[in-house]
Amino acid sequence: MKKYLFLFTMTFGVIFFYRKCNGMFLSHQTIEKYIDNGCIVVGPCFDKNNIRPVGIRMHLGKDILVPYPDQIVDLTQAQDLRYKKVDLSKEEFYLEPGQFVLGSTYETIQTAPHILAILDGRSTIARLGLTTHITASIIDGTFKVPHSATLELKNVGNFRIRLKEKDPIAMMLFAELKEPVTQNLQSQYSQQLTVAPPNLQFKTGQDK
Repeated sequence: MKKYLFLFTMTFGVIFFYRKCNGMFLSHQTIEKYIDNGCIVVGPCFDKNNIRPVGIRMHLGKDILVPYPDQIVDLTQAQDLRYKKVDLSKEEFYLEPGQFVLGSTYETIQTAPHILAILDGRSTIARLGLTTHITASIIDGTFKVPHSATLELKNVGNFRIRLKEKDPIAMMLFAELKEPVTQNLQSQYSQQLTVAPPNLQFKTGQDK
């Protein structure tokens, strides 16, 4: 019951955001136009066959981080968590039921300040019980260079799922804001080109 409630919450969040934006998600025609004129930058080598009706197909990057068990986290204290780094191009990895790992997209994304990117799942992946993000789906247009998106991967299903480099694992949707973002970027993840752990050294609100 909990896993279905979790999936419903993520889906409802996207629907709620859509309504708040007055339906300004971009269709494939506008996405392709914005890629051509540089409002949306997708690297390192984007194939336009991955443009779908209302988004672009995203693939799994080669590295994942597997957290070591039995660690205690204090959200108010700076600390470095311990992970095992797995290179999917060199070794097999199976995500077990109930297991959580961090990954990143193979593609890097940069958008103009008036374009918001929203990470979402794919239907086939969801039917296997594999989540691609846990509530953190928003990528704003304040990044100065293209960067990868973090994938919070959890197997809430019953299958052992083999993860491979460049698996087509997620979708990236785009919405157009009424006004461009003018705030400066908080810098804790500004240079992210591969999977990165949570930055508990960063103090929220003190980096403007």
